[in-house]
Amino acid sequence: MKFGAQTEYGKLRKALMHRPGEGMRVVTAGNKNDYLFRDPVYWKAFQKEHDSFVDVLKAEGVEVVLLTDLLDERHSRIADVLPNLVYTRDVAVVNNLGANILRMTYPARFVEPTLMEKAFNELGIPIAHRVTPPGMVEGGDFVWFDEKTPMMGFGTRSNEHGVHQMRDSMLGRCVEEFVAQPLPSWRVHLDGALMMMAPDLALFHPGSLKLFPAYVYDEDGVELMWLEDYLKERGVELIYCNDTEIRVFGSNIIGLGDGKCVSYEWNERIIPLLEDHGFDVIKTPGSQLSIGGGGPHCMTCPLLRT
Repeated sequence: MKFGAQTEYGKLRKALMHRPGEGMRVVTAGNKNDYLFRDPVYWKAFQKEHDSFVDVLKAEGVEVVLLTDLLDERHSRIADVLPNLVYTRDVAVVNNLGANILRMTYPARFVEPTLMEKAFNELGIPIAHRVTPPGMVEGGDFVWFDEKTPMMGFGTRSNEHGVHQMRDSMLGRCVEEFVAQPLPSWRVHLDGALMMMAPDLALFHPGSLKLFPAYVYDEDGVELMWLEDYLKERGVELIYCNDTEIRVFGSNIIGLGDGKCVSYEWNERIIPLLEDHGFDVIKTPGSQLSIGGGGPHCMTCPLLRT
């Protein structure tokens, strides 16, 4: 099958997702921190909200591939009791070389990459790279500036070893620059603070991204630069997100291409700002989905964008 998703705003053609089931009940008040959830969820409502999101994507012409449709019965049963697997974005990055199988930071997610690799094998997408110890990389830390430039956050869920592995696997092969942004200790992933909406527009949280300069790598070496300046010097207008919006996934938006995107419905200040910039913002419920700590961007692993 065709593959490659090196943009946040190109037309989303195919995405790999995981439909949550009754296995979500494994998250309790006593173990929620081990499962990385904010609180237990009501699994039927969680599933209903996920189904609504999938319906939105399908209505916009996105081919949604469900993970369990690619697994045998035994592995499907395992997937059902991995509550974080609904956030498939974190487990793999598909670039023009193939699938990059990532390495998760917490035990609750350790086995997810093995399941995802089985799915990619079934799809016929080659494995371009596997992150190996001591590297840690989660896909929520990837936001594409453009087709030749990924931006990767590191700190809490991805580490510097992971940065170097991903940089070395991509630079000069499918990308021309690689931007690595250190994150503060309370920032989970880069896509919770930054999102490219168009070649000239981005959502940006200063509190997360103005503490430390970024590393800008190319084949000649590395330069240090503030990410805000990097974006502005390339003609990008920034919509600044506040602390409350970041808490409720205000920047965690999935672009569909053709000026369309999907946001949680309560994103009440940012949605009108995007509409003022010509976007058609499709609103989706997420009162249960967000309890797991993810937004619309987190729940999709793009396979193909054009």
